[in-house]
Amino acid sequence: MTDHYSVLGIKETATKDEIRAAFRKSAREYHPDRNPLPEAAEKFLAVKEAYEILSNEERRKIYDSFRKPKAKPAEPKAESTQPKADPPQAKAQQGRGSTATKEEFLRHRRNLEQLEKFASASRWGDATELAEEILRSGKNEPLAYAVLGDAARLKGAYEEAAKQFAFALQFDPSNEIYQKMHVAMLDASKRRKTEVARDLGEKNPMAFFAGVFVIVAAVCYTALSKEPPLMAWFSPISTWGIATWGMLLVSGIAIGVSLSTSDLIDHFDLGGGIAGYRFHPGVLVAVISLFNFWLAAGIYFLVGASQKSFNTSLTRLIVYVMCATVAFGFARFSAGWDAVAQTLIWGGGILYLFGLLGWFVADSMRKI
Repeated sequence: MTDHYSVLGIKETATKDEIRAAFRKSAREYHPDRNPLPEAAEKFLAVKEAYEILSNEERRKIYDSFRKPKAKPAEPKAESTQPKADPPQAKAQQGRGSTATKEEFLRHRRNLEQLEKFASASRWGDATELAEEILRSGKNEPLAYAVLGDAARLKGAYEEAAKQFAFALQFDPSNEIYQKMHVAMLDASKRRKTEVARDLGEKNPMAFFAGVFVIVAAVCYTALSKEPPLMAWFSPISTWGIATWGMLLVSGIAIGVSLSTSDLIDHFDLGGGIAGYRFHPGVLVAVISLFNFWLAAGIYFLVGASQKSFNTSLTRLIVYVMCATVAFGFARFSAGWDAVAQTLIWGGGILYLFGLLGWFVADSMRKI
């Protein structure tokens, strides 16, 4: 790893003002417009990169956590390119020659391109297998570690995700996306460590139970209420009255809020990880839920199983909505089988849409 402190000629304890002064001095010395030497441009870029990292408190902290205590001169050994804490896959590189044939180089390029496509398409099962294959071949490829980090994040394994993003940063310390995800995973893993083993956040366990209480109360009210239909002329929900609509809306919001505030689901949007979200997966499920929630859930689980790309947070929300939908359906037994069928078929869409809204609002409030 490049020693940015040596590049700027400063001490590890340098202040922001000292870093800025050293950068200006080196920039004037090596700027291509001032220095005609061929190596000046390369040195100028190194100075610029060192300044960008060390002048940012968060990025400097990450860099310092991976920097060796004492910078050593480069040795003509393969081991000298290894980071302080070698990732497990990186050990496969030891003992290999540093040269690669043209065919190996082209194959590696194709693998990276395919890895990017898998990640962009959220095919995390295929992406994970290819990333592990790349690392087993002895290539310390930061993208491969980042893919493993994203895959772990989607499973809710935040500590493992933080470790993989840390490995990615060791080989690409200037990558802002890796830095952002590493910090986010460290934060998430710290929250997770404060939770009780039964999966309820110790930080706010009552939020989950409060949500369950609201839903149970809403189901009981729906079962006991005698109400005239609000839209008897509309056959899909001809038995629904104001109470049914109201209880479904309230319960949906309670589902999203309780899951979010009890830390049972992640932040609504972490930027989609390294690939970025074209569309939030929860929103895609919501669009299909406008037609039928069970169809949306079926497609989600089918795609997740085929691509090995389940999102732990979204899965928990969908399962919670499934349970609530069944409860509301049978709560309307006294109104007849038509009421039960209509609620089972269409009630899930209402619960999910407002559950997603509750998740988004609660998460936004937590970030304030």
